[in-house]
Amino acid sequence: MPIDLNPKCRARITELIAAALGKIKVQHGKFVTRNSEGQVPLILANEALPQRGPIHDKLVAYIDEYPLVEFVYDTLADELRDAEFMQGEEPQGLVTVPGYQDPAAVAARLVEEFVALPREYKLTFQLPHDVREALPPEKDRHDLSVRMRLIRSSAELAIELPLIAANEDAEQRLKGGSLLSLIGSPPLQWTEGAVHLQLDASGFVGMYGGSMPDLEARRVLRSFCGLGLALRMFDTNNRYSPYPPRHHYFVHRLELDGSTWCVRDRLELDDSLSRGIERLKMHSVNGWIDSPEKQASWPARILNEMANVFSAGQKSDAILLASQWYFDSVTGPDQLLQYVQAMVTLEILLGDKASPKEIGLNELLRNRCAYLIGSSQEERTEIHKLFGEIYDVRSQIVHRGKHRLDMNERLLLGRLRLMCRRVIQKEVDLLIADKKEERAS
Repeated sequence: MPIDLNPKCRARITELIAAALGKIKVQHGKFVTRNSEGQVPLILANEALPQRGPIHDKLVAYIDEYPLVEFVYDTLADELRDAEFMQGEEPQGLVTVPGYQDPAAVAARLVEEFVALPREYKLTFQLPHDVREALPPEKDRHDLSVRMRLIRSSAELAIELPLIAANEDAEQRLKGGSLLSLIGSPPLQWTEGAVHLQLDASGFVGMYGGSMPDLEARRVLRSFCGLGLALRMFDTNNRYSPYPPRHHYFVHRLELDGSTWCVRDRLELDDSLSRGIERLKMHSVNGWIDSPEKQASWPARILNEMANVFSAGQKSDAILLASQWYFDSVTGPDQLLQYVQAMVTLEILLGDKASPKEIGLNELLRNRCAYLIGSSQEERTEIHKLFGEIYDVRSQIVHRGKHRLDMNERLLLGRLRLMCRRVIQKEVDLLIADKKEERAS
């Protein structure tokens, strides 16, 4: 639903945006500079918006804590990137650019677009070649939730979400190369046979990303990969590249006709996330997957478990958050940080703010871990003892500033990750069992 702003509020923010537009500078008529003179009126306009309540919460979810500031800057940047290049080294006023000479009219237009939020997007990320088999070969789509799915490149995808650029500048951005590299290159198209994780998003996604829908998409991607690692659909390889891989996702926006999706941007993932994703491969389940039938049936089974998690709403929040931390722990570059991230994974799932104060966090976690994943009294006793050793290393890292892990501590890290995987698997099993009971009742 559109943002229902009070008429007086709309008039006030329109006035302040117009004042800001008169002070904003642009370089070469294309690149918006965030100078303080233009930023102050925008901050005042943002403060004129409701600062609490449903409208405030919507705007934060659609953009971020400074929704009007980011919306105006990102919208102007998006509009101007295809403008004609102007000579001159000194920044010029925005009002000197054709189409922006009347700040009041431009401000009124921007406010109309702002209150018309949310916009609808499809964010499509291509998975690495080594994990294409995550989607069984006989399927071109597997829904993980109402707004999340795995899809395979197909003629239908090319029709629904075309990768057709509006001009050469746009094509350069979408291909991620220079204009020189585009000479003689084929038109951009979906990679044949590739598998993609696709998310539906509502709100506002600018050309630089950084808004809540963009950040949430990156979190979901980490959750998907971490959950896949914990449930043993994915494994990691030791392949190393001196240059970080460049992974990205395409942003398609629903146009005003309500049926046409237009490609808007290609947003790059950060180096750490790209490196982590690049390390993924399909899991062999200790050599059990040794035939094409098993290669197809195992991912299908895991995808069904993952769908139960991603479609469970708030009930799965802890599992998905823990999966993000587990992914970082398994794929991150620093062993000390990996150790802490693995422990945070367990704290998310096993910790409890409401626990008795007389029970320390160490004792609370080791008891809950032992009784959750231990299948016998002997195994629980072993887990209880091992967890104490693991937690001691965590305390040394956090409180004493250890600078490296010795061989025994690296072995403990491996045992800690195994605990993380088993706890996540157990929590997924419990969630699925609860859903079955709800359907039966």
